[in-house]
Amino acid sequence: MVNAVLTLKMAKHIEEETVEARVARARDGDIHARDDLIRDYTPFILKTAASSVKRYVVLGEDDEASVALSAFNEAIDAFKSKRPGFLAFAATVIRRRLIDYYRKQARHREIPYSTMKARDERGNEHEGYLDPSCLTYTTEDWQATLERRDDIENWKDTLRQFGLTIGQVVQATPKHRDARERAMYIARCIAEDDKLKRLFFKTRKIPIDDLLAQVPEDRRVSRKTIERQKVYITAVAVAMSGDYPSMESYFDVNG
Repeated sequence: MVNAVLTLKMAKHIEEETVEARVARARDGDIHARDDLIRDYTPFILKTAASSVKRYVVLGEDDEASVALSAFNEAIDAFKSKRPGFLAFAATVIRRRLIDYYRKQARHREIPYSTMKARDERGNEHEGYLDPSCLTYTTEDWQATLERRDDIENWKDTLRQFGLTIGQVVQATPKHRDARERAMYIARCIAEDDKLKRLFFKTRKIPIDDLLAQVPEDRRVSRKTIERQKVYITAVAVAMSGDYPSMESYFDVNG
């Protein structure tokens, strides 16, 4: 009875452990964790390979299956992000390695690259993997892409608390560089001052009176200007206040 309870507890723990946690253990040298991970995700690996080459692949019979398994193993070593997203990352590595495999085969015969398609979240097919730049896309690049995606999603969630959408932010973005610089300066004042930031997140509004009292006279802006640019200022202040390291480039005044 005791053994049964312990087994159930262990099974529950394994079930609750995230794939990223399992990947971390495997990457840190746990051979059993690596073997278990590859075994458990073999259906995923074969499905990803099959969707890439547009036909069934059989383990032990098709080279593509071996290439995909090797790519998944490579992905375990390369994935170092603490954020979710390993399976998306692994799928990309698998597709890249299959493309590399077909490119080598193409030296001897013509390969229909048009079969190498990817699907977006809506199920639409794209031939983005045929872009030469994709063929040189490193695992580090993809990891950065995943982190940017997560940062944007978290930023969007916080914007909703302020009653804003990305569409509204895009529309409200000042067209002139000096206006963007002014708005970003105001946003930075909010993000870097503890009192202003607390008021900002508590009221979900720009604390204009307190803000104007803090801004140096040589950088003073009018209340009207702040109100006119409040959507953009709010969005930038949220981005600067949170843990969104990859968001900075989205608010380049030269953009």
